[in-house]
Amino acid sequence: MSHTDDVNLIKRQFLASLNHEIRTPLSGILGMTDLLLETQLNIDQKDYIDAVRVCAEHLLQILNGALEYSALAANHVTVEETEFPLREIFDGVIREFSPRAESKGLKLIRNFDPALPEATIGDAVRLRQLLVNLLSNAVKFTDNGEVELAVFGSRSESSVLSLSVVVRDTGIGIAPERVRSIFDSFQRLHGNAVHEQSGIGLGLAVSQKLAMLLNGSITVQSELGRGSTFFIDLPLRLPAESAKPDAVPEKTRCRILVVDDNAIAQTVASHALRRRDYEVQCAADGYEALETASQAAFDLVLLDLQMPGLDGFQTAERLRQMPKYSHTPIVAVTANCSEEDRERCRQHGMQGFLAKPVRTKDLLQMVEQYCAAPVSA
Repeated sequence: MSHTDDVNLIKRQFLASLNHEIRTPLSGILGMTDLLLETQLNIDQKDYIDAVRVCAEHLLQILNGALEYSALAANHVTVEETEFPLREIFDGVIREFSPRAESKGLKLIRNFDPALPEATIGDAVRLRQLLVNLLSNAVKFTDNGEVELAVFGSRSESSVLSLSVVVRDTGIGIAPERVRSIFDSFQRLHGNAVHEQSGIGLGLAVSQKLAMLLNGSITVQSELGRGSTFFIDLPLRLPAESAKPDAVPEKTRCRILVVDDNAIAQTVASHALRRRDYEVQCAADGYEALETASQAAFDLVLLDLQMPGLDGFQTAERLRQMPKYSHTPIVAVTANCSEEDRERCRQHGMQGFLAKPVRTKDLLQMVEQYCAAPVSA
């Protein structure tokens, strides 16, 4: 191994360790603020909690951007080809940014081609991340007016959809001399102190790398003081038409085992799930999880990966050796969120993956894929 390889290995190990150590307490902060916001708060208390959450979310954005850029720069990101509902991706991003735009008095416009197909094949996670990066900047750097997300599609071949996405804003715009370098690393959108925003300037660099990873392109047109328009062109495959599947029987499973050595993580998950009428038990390590699982029948296991003694991978293997858990859904919940970690989870028979810090809505959406909460009396 060369000196360069040694240095790169050390850098990856350092980033992985830093990632885990930051995400674990950050998960507790975001989870607890979620739970607090569901309680009765006076106006001042809600303002304080909202401020804490904004700070935590910003820290998460910085962490995600740095790690994603590092992975993309090192070619450690692979594209996943899965079928996904195309409109749901765009609708979800609009829903995510609507409160932020509304709080600034901005009009958030959606303009979707009615001829868009119901489903496409591609990497939904990377596509959503690309959209989030651009809409986040658009809302952040627009003080008045509107932000528009427009989506159009055309079939260049019978099985290929040429997707065109436009993100337009009426914000501060970009100076002509900076347009060419705007996709470079560590570039800020504006140097004026009035509009200076926190961040490390990786959002658009990551966006360009994501577009290229998806075999697409991204360009920008902008005028200082009059806004910016970003254009994304991506190819997506279209699924073959098939007969309608048989109706899926209603899910009635609702017993969940939460395995995590972090007491705060246990509290966040168990409280969020019990509020939705799921039955929850917790285990503090792999050995306790196996003992608890042997004494009861659980329909879903939420499993932390990095635990002392018996880690999540070993725990999953031993659960699979128990006849009643040979097909039980196991979802990894971890601060280790690289592509290698995801692939290793799949190899160990885990069906789902949640990266810490886990937002309550993401946790519930994942659980609802496998369990239906009982209806309260």
